[in-house]
Formats: sequence, C-alpha cells, structure tokens
Amino acid sequence: MKLLKITPRLLWGILLSMIASLLNLYLPLLVRHFINLKQFAWSGLSKKVLLLGGLILIGNLLVSSLSDYLISSEGDRQVRQLRLRLQKQVLRLPQKYFDQQISGNLTSRIINDVNVLRSFLTETIPAVVTGSLTILGTMLITFSLDWKLTLLMLLVFPIDGLVTVPLGKISEVIADQTQSSLAALTGVTSESIKQIKTVKLNKAEEDVFAKNAREINKLYRLALKGDRIAAMIGPLQSMLSFCLIMAVVLYGTLRVKSGSLSTGTLGAFMMYFFQIIGPINNVALFYSDRKQMLGATRKISEIINETAEETAGKEQLAVAPGSSLLRLDQVSFAYQDLPVLEKVDLEARSGEKIALVGATGAGKTTLANVITRLYPVAAGRISLNGQASTDFSLEQWRGFFSVVLQENTIISGSIRDNLTLGLNRKVTDQELWDALALVRLEEYAKKLPKGLDSLLGESGKQLSGGQRQRMQIARACLRDFKFLLLDEATSNLDADTEKIIMTALDRLKRTKNCGQITIAHRLATIANSDRIYFIKNKTVVASGSHEELLEKVPDYRRYVHEQQLKEKR
Repeated sequence: MKLLKITPRLLWGILLSMIASLLNLYLPLLVRHFINLKQFAWSGLSKKVLLLGGLILIGNLLVSSLSDYLISSEGDRQVRQLRLRLQKQVLRLPQKYFDQQISGNLTSRIINDVNVLRSFLTETIPAVVTGSLTILGTMLITFSLDWKLTLLMLLVFPIDGLVTVPLGKISEVIADQTQSSLAALTGVTSESIKQIKTVKLNKAEEDVFAKNAREINKLYRLALKGDRIAAMIGPLQSMLSFCLIMAVVLYGTLRVKSGSLSTGTLGAFMMYFFQIIGPINNVALFYSDRKQMLGATRKISEIINETAEETAGKEQLAVAPGSSLLRLDQVSFAYQDLPVLEKVDLEARSGEKIALVGATGAGKTTLANVITRLYPVAAGRISLNGQASTDFSLEQWRGFFSVVLQENTIISGSIRDNLTLGLNRKVTDQELWDALALVRLEEYAKKLPKGLDSLLGESGKQLSGGQRQRMQIARACLRDFKFLLLDEATSNLDADTEKIIMTALDRLKRTKNCGQITIAHRLATIANSDRIYFIKNKTVVASGSHEELLEKVPDYRRYVHEQQLKEKR
C-alpha cells in the first residue's frame, strides 16, 4: 500500500535537484580550463571563465533552494495528509482495539514512524536520484578526460561497498528495533505522566522509574550499537577515501611530470573525486534507509488496515416521535472468548427509569457498552421500536443515547469546549448556563475570570472529582437523545448533591420524554427506579421494583444488605 506518493511537485523538485547536480559537474571543467590557461593575467578569457563560474554558482544556489523547498514542502504536505488519515482511522477503530493498545505506542506510530517516511521521501529518494546522476555524469566526464585515472577512482565503489553493505544490514536491524523501543518508551512515559497522581499516592515513583529506566536503557543499548556501527563506518570510509586520494594524487602527479596529464585535469579529477564521495555513500545507504522505511510502513499499515467502525454510510432510518422502546433479547457477549454476558433480556421505555444492579464484575458496564454498540453482540438482538440496532448507522444509533461515565471524560479546554463536545448544532450561552445550573455549577463558573471560556486544564484538573462528574452530566443534558445512560455517574457526589441532581434529571426525563438507564450501587439512587434489573452470573436473574425484588429474590436481599453495611461505614 502506498502511504506516500511521487507527485508532480516532488518530481519537479527532483528535476531541479538534478539540474543543480549537472551545474556542479561543469564547475570542475571550468577550474581545469582556468588552471590550464597559459597566462593567469586578468585577460578577457580568464574574466569569462570566472564570470561563467560565478553565474553557475549563483544559478546552482537558486535552483537548489527552489528544489529543496519543493521537495520538503511536498513531504510536509503528504505527512500532514497521512497523519490526518491515521488520526481519522484511529478515531474510527472499535473499542476492543484500544483495549489491547497502549496510547503512547499509537502516538509514536503517528508521529515518529511518519517522520521516518517523510525522511525517506524528501531526503533518501532525491539523494539517490541526484547521487546516481552525479556518479554517472562524473564517470562520463572523467572517462573523456583520462580513462586510466578514472579506473583508479572507480576503486572507491567496491571498497566502499565492502564496508557499507554488511554494516548497513546490521544498521537496518538496529533501526527497526529502535523504532519499536522508541514507541514503547513513548507509551510508558505517557502513561506515567497521565497517572502521576496515582503514582504519588501509592508511593510508586521508584517502580515507575524502574519501568521507564528499562525502556530508556534498552533504547540506550540500541543507540550504542548504532554508534559502534557509525564509529566503524565513518573512519573506515575516511581512511579508504584518503588512501584513494593519495593514490590518485601520486599517480596524477607522476603523469603530470611525465607530460601525459595536465595540471588542470588533475585538479578537476580531485574536485570530481570529492564531489562523488557523498553521492556514493547516499546510494550505498539506500538499502538500509529503505528497510527502515518499510518497517515504519508496516507498522502504520497495520493501523490503517484494521477494520474500522462504520459510523455512517447507511441511510437515516425514520424514528417515530414520542415514546420509544429499547429491547434486548437473549443478548450475549464475550471478550476475547471469555463470556461476559449470557442471554440477557431487558426493556427500557421513554419516561421510565430503570436501574442495572449487581456485584462488581457482574457485567453492568459491559451491558451499557453493548447497548451503545461500543462492542458488537455475540448473539441475540438489540432493537428500538422493533427495528434492529444494526439497521441503524452507528452515528444515528449512538445519537439515541446520552451517556455519562464513571471515568473522567473531561478534555483539556474550556467549559464551553467540554459542554459542546460532539454537538452538531449551535448552542446559545443561555443553554450552557442552564445546563450548569441543572448540576449546580453555575455559581462556580460565574466566579471564574472568563466564565464559560475559562480553561479547565488537562483532563479537567482545575475541577474536583464531583465537579468533573457534574460537568459530564451537564454535557449529556444538552444533547437530543431518547435514553440517558448513567454509569456510576454520581459516585463522586455527596448524598445531598446527588439527591438534587437526580431530582433535576427526573425533571429532565419528563420534559424530554426520555428513558433513563442507571448503573449504581447506592440504594438511594436505585430504590426509586420504576424497574430494577438484578445481574448475577453474567445474566439478568430477576427484574422488578425495589420492593418486589426484596420480597422475592434472596440474592438481591443479600446485595441490598451488603450495600447498607457499606454505606454506614
């Protein structure tokens, strides 16, 4: 799969680079001509030679500058497109993909691996093309000047190959390992910074440092291997080049003394020799650079080739206004072949409040994820008003739900940014203030210097845990939805604040004629539900009102008793 392309703009840049190389090839011939002048006086001929040389240098500067800009800007443009493509793909990947990934690794692929591709496109390819042209042009010119001296100069190819090819293969392996190690280091570093509070509270600085140090040391050891290779290649090439220079100079000097070679020709040969060393090394390193590029391409292609969610693409299905019925019929789900839900039956209606309760690990949150199609069901059927969930596009289906999670979902940005996250309609300031008032954050926001535009810091660090949960509830209330899904959404609130917010949500439920699905442990949160689904052993074992379950279901009675004991502590 072609991640980067050879475009007309890039071709023009390479073409200009080739023209600059050809101009460089003419300079030694001018020098030869100047040296061979019988008179070095400021004659008309010498003036013409110097003037032409100056024009070539200026022309080379202008052409090279334009070439470099065309090539680098085209590389930047394609890298931008590739990063946008990767970002879009990552955002469309299913939840199960992220469950198996470290976010820092993905970040490294998007940033570091793409840089490898840019380097190959904008540096390696142009260098090899112009280098090959320089080598070919130099060989043709020097053969025309003196074929014997050219053959001596050509010894640089096999000698340089003996050094760079075997060492280049080792460098290729090291480069691939370095990219993987860099991705791992990015992952653990990102994780340790993100979880710094947990690290400090658990006095785990040394543990986290040891984990990071292992990756840093691994990267260091790989860098040392690369340094050893570079330390061998550089001096070896320099020594061999020096030996060849000496051989060319000594042989050329003998030829000059014998009269079979002019001084100017020897000078031109020396210029060509120095001019050809860089291109030879570039061509010799092409193999290892290409392998490194292929390694980065493979990693990026793995992400792009992952099956993404089809969030859109289907036609919007008409949904009758008014009351809605959400049904789960014999729904099962397994995570990595491990059953989590088995044959779950459930109903939720507009204007109704239902609760999902059960011990930790019973599958309540997974059930919420299945309802919103974050995970595909293994068996069974989810429907809205009799229409299967899979008949709707993901975009339309998820629009039926407004979800508040237990985990922190505040993004870095302002209050306004967080409240309007994902909204596809314009929202007035008054609507935002009303949403904040609903969750008792209006006064707090009004005290901030910039009001709705006040920044909350990374992951909302300016807010307390309870304020973050209330901000998420306010965000959810601004949406047009049929069901409000609360997953332990009030767990960080005190009892009085929770009571006020739950009352406000009940009023919202009546106003919008929406259903409310609540996952909670607090009895005060679930006791007044219209219907409670008690989940145990991966399935719904009973449903009914709080009083009905207390009377008929011993397991629920024990669960309530345990919760009462916890709440008294």
